[in-house]
Amino acid sequence: MPWRKRNLPWTLALLLPLACKEPEAAAVQNRAQQAQSALGEARVQLASGQPAAALNALKRAATAAPDSAEPFLLMADAHLMNNNMGAAIMSLKQAEALIPGTDPSIQKQLSELYRSNGNTQEALAILVTLRDSGLLQEKDILDLARFQAREGQIEAAFATLESVLRDSPDDPEAKAVEAEVLLMKGDELLAANLMDKLLQQNPAHTAARLLRARYFLVSGVPQMAEADLQAVEGKDAQRSDVVTLRARALLAQGRAKDAEAALKALVDAEPQNAEALAWMAETVLAQGRRADALALVDRALTFRPRLARGLYVRGRAQEEAKDMKGAEESYRFALSAEPRFAPVHSRLWRLYLQTDRKVDAFSSLERMLNLGEASLEEKVALARLSAQLQTQMARGMKLIDEALQKEPDNTEYQEVKKSLVSMTPKPKKKPSGPVIIRGGR
Repeated sequence: MPWRKRNLPWTLALLLPLACKEPEAAAVQNRAQQAQSALGEARVQLASGQPAAALNALKRAATAAPDSAEPFLLMADAHLMNNNMGAAIMSLKQAEALIPGTDPSIQKQLSELYRSNGNTQEALAILVTLRDSGLLQEKDILDLARFQAREGQIEAAFATLESVLRDSPDDPEAKAVEAEVLLMKGDELLAANLMDKLLQQNPAHTAARLLRARYFLVSGVPQMAEADLQAVEGKDAQRSDVVTLRARALLAQGRAKDAEAALKALVDAEPQNAEALAWMAETVLAQGRRADALALVDRALTFRPRLARGLYVRGRAQEEAKDMKGAEESYRFALSAEPRFAPVHSRLWRLYLQTDRKVDAFSSLERMLNLGEASLEEKVALARLSAQLQTQMARGMKLIDEALQKEPDNTEYQEVKKSLVSMTPKPKKKPSGPVIIRGGR
């Protein structure tokens, strides 16, 4: 068939590039299949708690699909499971580099990792940038305001909060955060009135219940804190923050067994909840079971090696074993992860006084006061140190007057007041005679 012979060169010319493209397309499809297979394998390994095997699979997925962010996002999860915070942060950054623009979800993850790693300024910087770019939802903005307040940035917290209250001045969640910031600022009366008002309007407002319970705990009335927490109902009653705060209230009443029982259901339901494990360790330690407490601390630190509460409980156990040097080291390590962790400061000022380090004790007590976590005992101790160190006398006087209002017949408080009065410089008397002005012509 001669026409076929004539058309053969033209047909070959058409088929040759197609033949070249088919292997290329097949290779692309093959790599895609390899990537999906490796990702599926990695998910299975992560679900079964095998981070090392998951990382091997994810490396294959990243090689097969170098332009995909998904392997790196899962790598971050695997590194976190493997307690490698630095590698998790690096993986998230690699994922973000492959996604055009700014991905708020990745940025928020990065912020959480920085915060868990003790890099609070980096965490705040990310969230502030997202806020200014309009990429934070209202809940995230409120969390940012609370975070800023806990880092001592009170004015910045109010400014962040204002962006929500401007549009929704009566928003109950925003008002609860406002009350929390007021507490940290030291405006206890305003904060208490606001909390009471919120709960009168909505008795089921969990955020306000939790905040008022914390306020009662710091004020030394744990029974009222427990009553507020018992009023939390439904799913909220099973939340980790509600359960752990209830354990704290029970511990403050000397009911360590009840606190352990309250935590058991949470730990059984969430065996990798490091915070719950650390609280459980504290309740066990309060019952004198130091070895069991340390085992629970080790479990908690396996999941979060820089968990401040876990390191704090380890320090408490070391204190009980009379290892004061080890306890102080654990406390300092806890503060390197979370500088404003109040329970550590509450132990450190006592340790410092035992070795006559009054300036260090003063600093820890001052930090407690600025956090809004200073108990009446700690306020009195700070007032006493103000007299001894002759510093911040006016504030010391205010603190001791507050204590005397609650217990006017307390002889210890009266002695501190006398010390402050005696150390306060007396104003110079103005001359009462005629004023002689000398001068020349």
